[in-house]
Formats: sequence, C-alpha cells, structure tokens
Amino acid sequence: MSYSIIISKIFNKFAMFNWGVTILSFIMAIVLYPQLPKEVPDHINAFGAADSYGGKLTVFILPFALAMIGLLVSSKWIDNRYADLTIQNTLTKTLMLVIMILLWYGAGIFFLTYYQLTK
Repeated sequence: MSYSIIISKIFNKFAMFNWGVTILSFIMAIVLYPQLPKEVPDHINAFGAADSYGGKLTVFILPFALAMIGLLVSSKWIDNRYADLTIQNTLTKTLMLVIMILLWYGAGIFFLTYYQLTK
C-alpha cells in the first residue's frame, strides 16, 4: 500500500476525530469559563510555564482554531485543489495532520492548566 493511500485513510479518520475533540474542547471551555480567574495563561513555553496572560475569553481560542481546521479538512478543499494521490495532495494532508495533532496536544495542555486554575 502506498504512502499516499495510507495518509488519505488516516487523514479522513483524523478529520472525523477532530470534530469530537472540537466539541469536547468547546464543552470544557463553557464549563470551566465561569470558574476561571479574570486572567488566564494564553501561552505556555516549551518548559510548561505560562509566559503570557490574557482575559478569560482566551479559553475559547483553541476550540475555535480546532473548528477552523475541522472546516478546512472536512470541506474536501485539499482534494479539490490537488488531484488525489499526488505528491501535493499527500504533503498537504500530512501537514494538516501534523497541525491537527499539535492543536490537540495544545488543547490538552491548556485545558489541564485551566482545570487546575479552577481548584
């Protein structure tokens, strides 16, 4: 099985999984929002320490970013732009997979931090 076929199959499954993560992150943001302090971390450095703070509404940045990525990958934009199983199609899907995974990781770190702030 070629790399392009494997990436296409993984991409389609991850695109569906992204909607689950997006919905969960919106639910977490709505549930945690009333309990958060007025100022929350909006950037965490590589060592896990908050180095920038913003208002409570920043808790919704990652859910919206996940939703935008979800709309982009579910709209078949990549397949309409580049013929299926071409190098451009495969590289674009690979890049989108990396972006999705990094956003999921970031959402997990941030929501764990936000949860700890509510205690």
